[in-house]
Amino acid sequence: MSVSFQEINPVEIDAQWSKQPFQGFSLDSRNVVSGQIFIALTSYSQPEKTRAFAESALANGALAIISETKLGVANEWVCSDVRQRMGEWQERYLQRIDPVTPVRIIAVTGTNGKTTISRLVAELISSQQQRCAVMGTTGNGILPDLTPSTHTTLDALQLQNALHDYAKQGATFASLEASSHGLEQGRLNGCAIEIAVYSNLSRDHLDYHGTLEAYAEAKALLFRFNSLKVAVINLDDEHAALMINAAKQNPAQPKILTYSLTQKNTADYYITDLSYSLAGATFNLVSPQGSFAVQSPLLGHFNVENLVAALIAAEQAGFDLKALATFVPKLIGAPGRMQVIRDGERLFVVDYAHTPDALIQVLKTLKRHVSNQLWAVFGCGGDRDRGKRPLMTQAALDGANPVILTSDNPRTEDPEQIFADMKQGIDFSGHRMHEIHDRREAIKFVAQQAQAGDIVVIAGKGHENYQEINGVRHWFDDVVEVRSAIDAQHHTVDAAYPAQ
Repeated sequence: MSVSFQEINPVEIDAQWSKQPFQGFSLDSRNVVSGQIFIALTSYSQPEKTRAFAESALANGALAIISETKLGVANEWVCSDVRQRMGEWQERYLQRIDPVTPVRIIAVTGTNGKTTISRLVAELISSQQQRCAVMGTTGNGILPDLTPSTHTTLDALQLQNALHDYAKQGATFASLEASSHGLEQGRLNGCAIEIAVYSNLSRDHLDYHGTLEAYAEAKALLFRFNSLKVAVINLDDEHAALMINAAKQNPAQPKILTYSLTQKNTADYYITDLSYSLAGATFNLVSPQGSFAVQSPLLGHFNVENLVAALIAAEQAGFDLKALATFVPKLIGAPGRMQVIRDGERLFVVDYAHTPDALIQVLKTLKRHVSNQLWAVFGCGGDRDRGKRPLMTQAALDGANPVILTSDNPRTEDPEQIFADMKQGIDFSGHRMHEIHDRREAIKFVAQQAQAGDIVVIAGKGHENYQEINGVRHWFDDVVEVRSAIDAQHHTVDAAYPAQ
């Protein structure tokens, strides 16, 4: 079926091309095919090249150019808010040329917990014989088949294409991570988000948003979608009121449900009888539907929060809370999120914690389980917020002893500068501190040194399977490196045998 731009964007444009059939949209002038409309977004890094990209797209057969500012090229239509609108256009276009029952969307926002909650929601819904896609930091796809993701939230066109594909493959739900960048840049526009979940907010991405307040407002955009039916909000977070108000002001008037681990009198869902062990956590979830015993295999206090949020979201998607709670012991969770590698009486935990608050939470949580020493191995990424580097070190010192300062992703920055920033103004007295710049060597060192009853946290990279050094990505996986270091420790020369 053919479709014109005029049909999916009913605004009168005085140009013949808008009434002609077109072949979809493209954001990359190199990949434009004949008959497509090229959306010429002004390049953040090279704005002066935007016109050249548009001309290249026309030379490759583009039907027209939609730009943010006037470029002075043929068949151009200037639409200043195209970033906010193109997701909606793409959704309409796909439904016109290839109609499909859209997936029902659950979206999760917050500094910490997005990946775990969205993954747990997908696992819980999948347990009820429904196909559920998951999209976010640790990959995109219908569980269990995920492919690596370039961004937490894909660009608006890629996102709509993926959701359309999942629907064609029989998915009925999609559980998405909604990043602050993605929300602010309108990448989720065009998604009929039905259930929105808010976990928490702490210092992150201030190099982009500028202030914590602006960052919080970006997160709150999730609760303004006119498709929203349910808002699930963590009442224990200090920015909860902002999210609740955003949901209250939404003309769609979504149902607002709150959860808490401490506020039994005010939250809609809360817990009692919480206890921890090395096997995970047990608690009672008290809900408007009654009380349910939950046995979680996931380590940590915040994973109790994450699990409660996921259970509420899955229940609101139309499933029985008792049946969901029964499935909880079988949950796997997201890779690189409090992922445990056991070695006898020692525990190695790989976690993505890359903000001061996330590291504080991880260490605080594991302190409940440790019988001997709690180690922290961490670094700081290059070309990012330098202000958080000493805060990361202080977080490690406050929560662990010994600590190992090592590299993360230096990217294009001089590692020496990163280490200097990490130590700026820090008092290491009373602490065992080692500085080992090579991350592989740091992991080997801690595997050799850790004793029975110790827990070792290797923080910062989680699921990432690379290290970016001087702008080049090298293969590197914390989980693989830990296992390799443990295996090397157990290996003896006597175990070797000659080739036959």
